[in-house]
Amino acid sequence: MELRGKRALVTGVTGFIGGHLARRLQAQEGAQVRALVRNLGRATDLKDLGVELVQGDITDPEACRRACQGVDLVFHAAAYVGESGDWEAVRRVNVQGTENLLQAAVEAGVERFVHISTCAVYGSLQAFGIDESFPLRRRGDPYGDTKVEAEEAVWQVHREQGLPVVIARPSQVYGPGSREFTLRPVQAIREGKMVLIDGGRHLCKPIYIDDLIDGLILCATDDAAVGEAFNFTNDAPVPWKTFFGAYGRMLGVEQFPSLPYPAAWLVALVFEIRATLRSRRANVNRKAVQALRSTNSFSNRKAKALLGWRPKVSLEEGMRRTEAWLRKEGYLIGEGPTATDDR
Repeated sequence: MELRGKRALVTGVTGFIGGHLARRLQAQEGAQVRALVRNLGRATDLKDLGVELVQGDITDPEACRRACQGVDLVFHAAAYVGESGDWEAVRRVNVQGTENLLQAAVEAGVERFVHISTCAVYGSLQAFGIDESFPLRRRGDPYGDTKVEAEEAVWQVHREQGLPVVIARPSQVYGPGSREFTLRPVQAIREGKMVLIDGGRHLCKPIYIDDLIDGLILCATDDAAVGEAFNFTNDAPVPWKTFFGAYGRMLGVEQFPSLPYPAAWLVALVFEIRATLRSRRANVNRKAVQALRSTNSFSNRKAKALLGWRPKVSLEEGMRRTEAWLRKEGYLIGEGPTATDDR
């Protein structure tokens, strides 16, 4: 499928992945992009690029119908992202919002629906080389579990109503604008709050944003992608010490303190209790600590074999590009704007 001239709806454009995707589709791929946006004021730069903005939320079925009317493709990037959150609030966005958009896509007769999921659907199996044949696994995490449920909804509509779907499962996406894997660690390092777990020897599974966008475009254009799910990650994981160390060098910090996992878990529990008593969200929580202890790695062989996709940006090059953006935006001297969510 050729993207040039196609009408593509992208959700989550005021977030990290959706924003990069919309800009690439509009500015480089020749697509006519429409965006479903809750707050139009946060998407003025996209409007200046020629993106058509439709005000609404994926939790509103009628807004989804308006957004899907007359489009050829749907890229669903909107999500409630985070280690914690009210179950119903997370489910309303990640599951019911996906169901609303799927039904609107069926009614509009779209040619392809690309659902952006996550490698978190495997449920942190603590295994190497996890590929798409591994079963999905719930583990009591609002984000991961609702993304599993959202995938189930995608497959059900594919089977029962014939909607051509593709599921993309990124690992840990970093780069300009990434809240979780760029802005948060930079802020923690700048404030002297970065602490490694077990010396930072556990594994990060990074992918630079441009490599992911390449994969998403292949999901939309390659006929071999329909009815398939794909992991998108770099060829090899790296220790968290290496990943965070790249940000540390940008800020002139060469070493970080470390805690053994049991101590870090207890510290996170204390932070959670204090935050609950103050009716706030904890800056440090046990889910984040558990993620920093992970030894998972994911296989990208299927995307290579079926789509011809390859990660092109090394960690060194990705961090070089990220540093240039961070300096331009003032984040390395504490002047950057506040990061927002992916809806």
